[in-house]
Amino acid sequence: MNTPRNGAPAVGAAEIASRQKQSETAMMDGLSSSKVTVEYHDPSGLFPLVQEQLISRLPLRNLHWKAPTRPLRSIDSLHVDLVPSADTASQAEVLASTPTSTTTDHGKGSSKERRHQIPGLRQTPYLKVYILRCDDSENYKSTTRKQVREWVKTHTPSSQSSSSASKQENHDAFEWMILHVVLPDTPAASQPRGSASTANGEKEKSNLASRFTKGTTTLLEKLRADFDAASKSAPERVAQVRLQKESVPPHMLPQTTVTSPPIAESPQEQDRAWNDVIVKFKQLILRSFDLRVGQYEDDIREKDSQRSLPGWNFCTFFILKEGLARGFESVGLVEDALLSYDELSIGLDTVVREQATEGSTAQSGVISDYTEDLYKQASDVLNFSQKKHEDRNQQEPQFHDDTPINANKKDYRGQILSNNISIFDFRTYIFARQMSLLLRLGNSHSARSDLASKLQPRPNAGVLQRSVDDSNVGMKSDSPSGDPEDLFSLAELCTRALNFVTFAGRLMRNDLFSSAKAHETTFPEHFVDNLILSWTFSALEQILRETSTSSFPFTKFLGDAGTGSSSKTLPFGKNAKEQKIAVSEPKSMIHPSRASSLNYGRSQSSDAPYAQPSGNAQTIFENGQYQDRPAPKQESSLPQTKNGQQELAGSRAQLLAIQRRILEHVGKYLGWSVGWAAALPTLDPKVEFNDVDLDEKDSSDEEETQSDKPTPASHVIGISSPALKDGTSGIDRFRQFYETLSDLIVKHYMAAGLTKASEGVLGDLAALRFELGDFAAAAMYFGRMASTFGETGWNTVETTMLKMYAQCLKKLNRKDEFVRTLLEVLAKSAASKRSLTTHKEGGDPNKKTPHLPRDWLNDDQVNTSGTLSELVDYSQQLPYDVNVQMAKYFNDVVVEPYVRHFDDKDGFQLRLQFRHLLEDDFDFDQAKVRLIDATSAQGKDIWLESRETARVKKGICRIWLGSNVNTTGAYIVDKIILQTKRIAFVHEPFTKAEATTPLGIITSVSATSLKSAKKNRVLCFPRTEAFRARLYLSHFIHIDKPRHVEIECSSGWNEIQRAEIRLKSASAGLRLRTANATTTSGTAQIVERPDPGVICIGEIFANTTATFQIPYETETMLPDLAVKIEIDYFTENGQFQYYSSFTIPVELPLDVNVHDHFKNASLFSKFNIKTASQVPLEISDVSLEGSGEYDVSGPRKPKGGLIVFPKQPVAVTYKVTKKSANVQGRRQSQAQNNGSLALSVEYRCLDEDVLERLRTLFEQAVTNSPVHRLSRLLVDTFADKLKHRILPLQFEKIALLEKVELGSFDDMGWAECIDSLPQIVRDDTRKWLEKWHQNNGSILLSATSGPDSPDFNTALPSPHPPRRMTITVSIPQTHILHTASLSLVSEEALSSHGSSIAVVGQPLLTELRIRHTRRWCTQRSLLSAANISSPTDPIDFVYTLEAHADTWLVAGQRRAHFTAKEDEEQKFSIMLIPLRPGTALLPTVEIRARIKPKEEDEKKKEVTGDEEHLNCETDYLSYGECVVVVPDVRCSTVGIGDISSPRSAMWLEAESRSS
Repeated sequence: MNTPRNGAPAVGAAEIASRQKQSETAMMDGLSSSKVTVEYHDPSGLFPLVQEQLISRLPLRNLHWKAPTRPLRSIDSLHVDLVPSADTASQAEVLASTPTSTTTDHGKGSSKERRHQIPGLRQTPYLKVYILRCDDSENYKSTTRKQVREWVKTHTPSSQSSSSASKQENHDAFEWMILHVVLPDTPAASQPRGSASTANGEKEKSNLASRFTKGTTTLLEKLRADFDAASKSAPERVAQVRLQKESVPPHMLPQTTVTSPPIAESPQEQDRAWNDVIVKFKQLILRSFDLRVGQYEDDIREKDSQRSLPGWNFCTFFILKEGLARGFESVGLVEDALLSYDELSIGLDTVVREQATEGSTAQSGVISDYTEDLYKQASDVLNFSQKKHEDRNQQEPQFHDDTPINANKKDYRGQILSNNISIFDFRTYIFARQMSLLLRLGNSHSARSDLASKLQPRPNAGVLQRSVDDSNVGMKSDSPSGDPEDLFSLAELCTRALNFVTFAGRLMRNDLFSSAKAHETTFPEHFVDNLILSWTFSALEQILRETSTSSFPFTKFLGDAGTGSSSKTLPFGKNAKEQKIAVSEPKSMIHPSRASSLNYGRSQSSDAPYAQPSGNAQTIFENGQYQDRPAPKQESSLPQTKNGQQELAGSRAQLLAIQRRILEHVGKYLGWSVGWAAALPTLDPKVEFNDVDLDEKDSSDEEETQSDKPTPASHVIGISSPALKDGTSGIDRFRQFYETLSDLIVKHYMAAGLTKASEGVLGDLAALRFELGDFAAAAMYFGRMASTFGETGWNTVETTMLKMYAQCLKKLNRKDEFVRTLLEVLAKSAASKRSLTTHKEGGDPNKKTPHLPRDWLNDDQVNTSGTLSELVDYSQQLPYDVNVQMAKYFNDVVVEPYVRHFDDKDGFQLRLQFRHLLEDDFDFDQAKVRLIDATSAQGKDIWLESRETARVKKGICRIWLGSNVNTTGAYIVDKIILQTKRIAFVHEPFTKAEATTPLGIITSVSATSLKSAKKNRVLCFPRTEAFRARLYLSHFIHIDKPRHVEIECSSGWNEIQRAEIRLKSASAGLRLRTANATTTSGTAQIVERPDPGVICIGEIFANTTATFQIPYETETMLPDLAVKIEIDYFTENGQFQYYSSFTIPVELPLDVNVHDHFKNASLFSKFNIKTASQVPLEISDVSLEGSGEYDVSGPRKPKGGLIVFPKQPVAVTYKVTKKSANVQGRRQSQAQNNGSLALSVEYRCLDEDVLERLRTLFEQAVTNSPVHRLSRLLVDTFADKLKHRILPLQFEKIALLEKVELGSFDDMGWAECIDSLPQIVRDDTRKWLEKWHQNNGSILLSATSGPDSPDFNTALPSPHPPRRMTITVSIPQTHILHTASLSLVSEEALSSHGSSIAVVGQPLLTELRIRHTRRWCTQRSLLSAANISSPTDPIDFVYTLEAHADTWLVAGQRRAHFTAKEDEEQKFSIMLIPLRPGTALLPTVEIRARIKPKEEDEKKKEVTGDEEHLNCETDYLSYGECVVVVPDVRCSTVGIGDISSPRSAMWLEAESRSS
């Protein structure tokens, strides 16, 4: 039985009643509460007991709703507003007034409310919960079941009825649920939950079931049997929770004791029971929501199909569809709600167009053209301004407040419902709703603060007067980290706001004029402009305030009232401390939120909500069914960077730019100018900027316009924006506000990455500072932008900016920056002139330029008169030169690639040509051009300079530059310098990165640079009479002596007074010994050798030649020597320089091998001479010179030269004998001189000889031709082409045929050379060369003249002497030379034919004779090696007779020891027995010396290591002699039978020779 002692405490009764009134007010206010409402019926006052457990599990998490016509929608969190029912509130009031009264009829419901005719104007609960207290089964049977049935019958939702009338009430569909609360120490607490657990669907444990009598039914099972539907698809509506004894007040516990023990539940079981309640909350709320959405969609579909019918009203349709949008918003489906408002906005556009076309006959209804409120507010402001002088104490009316875009500002929905809304209000309301949704999507600070203020309980309110699930928003210990702001949504809001405010301004203007016309009055135009400007400024200020974010450090939150009001909450439950709301509150803890696929274009920082980790189960409602999903696995979260920051910054910058434009417009009314408009007149007083009337009004119209202008007193009438009022309160405040807005725009543009846009605003700031005279600040702004200007594409404003920057720098005395800024101004002017010149050259010359109006602003014309002169004069104050790019200020800069020689001296000239584009003429001090070697990065640079100062005038300028350098080769124009005072205009045709690196590595060059390099290629060459030098290898080479190079200097027409020769080695390891240089020919003498590599010579007369010889050394063997030669020679015309590089082949072209054969009295040496390469050699002479000790006898010399081919060497043999002398003298001479010989070879390399002969032939032809002035160029080019044309393998053919095939003119490749010549001589040179090649296709190399045929010509032998090489040939030494012979003694063996004959098996008597000589060595060497005291002492020897064992049988001493003196002959008898018939060589003899060493000498030699071995050789005279061995048979008898048979012959007998 429910008794008064079991009721709720009296202190909460008034709170419940007050909360019920608040919920009714909230339901009828027509606004979304950003949550769903759950109504609870609590007749027993148990809600405070279950409140803490409920709010700890709210808001609801991870709900997924799937409609048949929509994709899956995921709701991360859904907030629930628990409100008491009307019965609960009335009961609470009764209990509060009569706390001891009893009541037993708690289940009677109130009368049913009548539903509004238009859905969506109220918020009804989605779920109604009956909080039931039933302590035992008897009470349930007697009273509780009846009470619950009556409540269920009264609150059965319309969704459960089948009538069509009830289906229309699905707009407010709801579900119901019974929550059975079991108190401790009651019979119900002793009952188990039943045979099956309702919380998790599993069977109870056996020990719990045994505590209750088998066969009885628990209260939970009875409730389910009575109130749960039997259908499987029907939801479960009954849940049970058990309270702990310590959480229940003592007065609510039963007074009687229970006999049966209570069932204790574990914390896990309790949590499972509460989770079951939350799951049922989710299921039933989604079920109600699905019914409501379905009903709304059906009604919308029906209304939309009736659009073409008469009587259809858009406002009614709007209210209906907005109800669906607010339903989406209440459950957190903000994207769906925003999409609905977008569709409504498009529908409104359609209605407005139809209304404008059809007028009042439009079927969708007529929307008012003006707003009565706007007219009244504008009239009040205008009337107050006219009466302001009468009553100054009267409060000034305001046209708008600081939040002009506000959906709660007026009853927009009521006006829409009554068809009494204007177009302006309609659009304002729709955009206000879109703005609030986008702010929620963006999780902005303003949206969080606004909702927190809504959720904040009023002061002195009780526990039940709050939104219980949100009273501790963001303060739970297990709450997730705050969601970041969605900057994409905020950026989209700013973009929409930009379009809205501009469109709304036009709507407001039409609205005000229409309302004035309807009221038969007029508003001044400037007054309407001020109203619109003020409203637009405040609207933009509101958008900027709403979209402020902590992502930008330069923005701040304006008006933190919302944050301040919601920063603290009252104590709740057991929490006695006040808790604060953080600034960055989690979005999921404030708004009902969801993740949607509509968020395309945004970067998703996490997975979809249905894939996110959660501790609770997930419920999905789809097609009327519920599905449970297990919670996914927890994954680690990584810090995510914010996206959309650039988009938001860019859109906010545009809003700020409109605000600044509004400020400028208002200032213009007040007569204030700021920025460029104020700075330009002070910059150039002559320049006047007038506004051009494009409509070309006449003077009468202008007078009318002037009369309509407002008076100064009415300039600010209608401005209600506080910020705009403050900004226009004075000129100083106006400029300060302008600067503040500009600074914010710059920061936003920089954050958005829009550098160019930020530079434009920086220019405005600089102009403002320039106007105020703050040159330092203006220069700072200009300095940030000056470096970004390009060569072309500047406009007049940017050029003016540079002029202003220059004036600032001049005022600040910053000379360097001033000069550079003026240079940039001139570069802008030159670029504009260049574009005009190009346009004139590319256009039609007959086409006349149309006459432009006087006020036409020609952006290409930049006036820089006097700037260049000022720059040149001011540059003298600089302590250093300033290098600038010449191409920025001059056009068509080019150096003509044609060399012009001086008429009376060496050197050459080039002509520099450029177009002067600027207005001012100037004098240049010097013009210079640098040429670099085109083939080598280590070549010498050539500078050409102008001789005198000249004046540069506007137009094409040509300057001749000269150089005293005398060189030959291809060069590239690398740098052009035009020096005037401290300004150096520098032009580089191609960049350094694309040139040859200092290490000689050629980098990749673009096609443009290759074309530029070819265009700037200059082929330098001296004239025929100029000085020349030639470096070559000396013609005489001695192998054992230092080698030399020779320099041949030809003075030409120069009377050289003195000269300095500098030699630089370009080969690694090459050392030129200039200190040992000598003069080999000519009258010039070496005067001084001041430094290594430098030779100073004296006077050289004209047309003379001098040759100098310089020795050199190399660390390693080099095939070629690379030497650079620089000669400074002085004449009466001044100093001149000669540059050239030579590559000299130093590798010996021939190779000599020698083979020596010793005899007793002479030595035979055979020399093999062959070429070391593939080029043949012509040997003219070979000689071996004797010495003081040896005589040489050689063969006769052949007539003419010998050709040595690579595979055909030449062999020459010489006989060397010792001169007669006594022994003692011979020993002494050997000790003093080793008697070395010298082999001399005179030769010519065929490649050098052929090239030199052809060069001489061609040079003679050029000298006697009309092109003789080009002889140096043509001869050098001819020699270079010929060297690369004739391959080494072809010289063998040339040597055999004595003829060279030159080929045709085209084959030689003269094109590059001829193209480098001026046009005036190019054709003549080509014709002469073609004719010469035609007449000299084949060149004979014979010494005599060829036939008279014009196709043949003869190249005479080279005038240069042949090369001569001397090779030192040393006589080899041998200590002992034995002369041995083996002769036959038997007379029988001798034959008359000269060949000895022997018989197999019969012995042959031979005699071995041995003698030796010691003349082929020195005395000291012999004594040391033979270990004897005197050269005449005998020496012990051992001979060994070596014979083949199968051929000879040696009888006698095969090896014997003997002692002999010099020239003493030893004889030994040897018996030889031949073993097999045939021809047999005599055995050979090997003789060795036996030296008896001394012990003391051996020890010394072992220590010193200089022991010398005795060399012993043998001259075997019988080497190669042979003996014919025959069988021992005198005659043989053979029997022959049948000839046809192979075995018919038979040997019968034989007779021996000895018989």
